[in-house]
Amino acid sequence: MITTQRIEILANFIEENRTVSIQEIVDKLNISAVTARKDVEYLEKHTSNIKKVRGGAVWQENESVTIIKNGNNSKDYLNNRFLKQSMTNQNNKKQIALTASSLLRNGDSILIDAGSTMYEFAKSISPNITITAFITAMNIAEVLEGMENITKIILGGVFRSQTTTMVSSMMEQIISTIFVDKLFIAASGLSYSHGFTCNDILEADVKKQLLKSAKEVYWLVDSSKIEKISSFQIARFDSSHTIITDDKIDPENQKQLEKMMNVLIA
Repeated sequence: MITTQRIEILANFIEENRTVSIQEIVDKLNISAVTARKDVEYLEKHTSNIKKVRGGAVWQENESVTIIKNGNNSKDYLNNRFLKQSMTNQNNKKQIALTASSLLRNGDSILIDAGSTMYEFAKSISPNITITAFITAMNIAEVLEGMENITKIILGGVFRSQTTTMVSSMMEQIISTIFVDKLFIAASGLSYSHGFTCNDILEADVKKQLLKSAKEVYWLVDSSKIEKISSFQIARFDSSHTIITDDKIDPENQKQLEKMMNVLIA
């Protein structure tokens, strides 16, 4: 049976290596050659980037990436943009996610922001931990769905399929009524001149309210976003906040960030 997680891993593997053999897929995913061929055929049918070739698969650059779930019209991750984001620097995001989830303790209440790194964070949360999670993105709610020990509260608003997020002033009002132990929040860019930034003005407003609603703030930002500026500012650096990033960070950037906030290297 084709699973979303295996297809995601395979698509990322093909993109990273550009050309892979069926045997390499078998070794990577620990599946049979028959299953590997079926997965490649599935990706060829439902994406515009992956092509089946004799004995394997190749990645072809294309601006559009679409994966359709098992024969229906709903897109995997709901949209092309999120899929592309989720496949960028995925290993670094997984490192960050594991470090972030190690900070969770039984009884915690947490806020989870939207984004591809947050998606990895949600996947890394142990199903055995007992926490309350306030959620701002539908795909993250889906990840946590089967975890019975986690009380899941979806913060309502206007759903935006482009980013899988909920936004609107109504949502900001809802967030203003809650207060949690820990916030895990994302950003599209991080710069010394503008602090944390993102690409969407409505999401920036929601993120600003999230920052007011937690005792501890953890920014989950992979190192490729450092020294980049997106269109809308979320917040300046705060010495009480912690950034969790990957070990690909430039040493000089790490030193500079450590002067302004807490830094955890995944």
